[in-house]
Amino acid sequence: PVRRDRVERPPPPGALMSSWFAALVVTLLIEVPLVVALYPGERARMGVVAVLANAATNLALNLVLVPRGHLVLGETIALVVEAAVYARVGRDRDVPRAVMVSAAANLLSFSLGPALAHALFARL
Repeated sequence: PVRRDRVERPPPPGALMSSWFAALVVTLLIEVPLVVALYPGERARMGVVAVLANAATNLALNLVLVPRGHLVLGETIALVVEAAVYARVGRDRDVPRAVMVSAAANLLSFSLGPALAHALFARL
């Protein structure tokens, strides 16, 4: 039975922070190793770049765009921004390669991320 006399309370302050933090951790765990693997010969540089680019796009996505209902727009922006960064910083400046790497990484984290987040953070 549903009690109608209860007032809906906003989530506790830590709840929003933990959800964006979990999303960031899972995104980095999935996307950074893939970017590193797809840029042999420049793994260290591209690993650092992937961490920085993903941190920026993930935080913008989860703290600004998703709460406003713009998931698809946010994911599209993340893909484009990350691809632009990879193309700019990658030694060969190969735009099609950067788009492929960004698309693969974002697709993988979008599809596997929720299950990994649940496995890692469900008990916390």
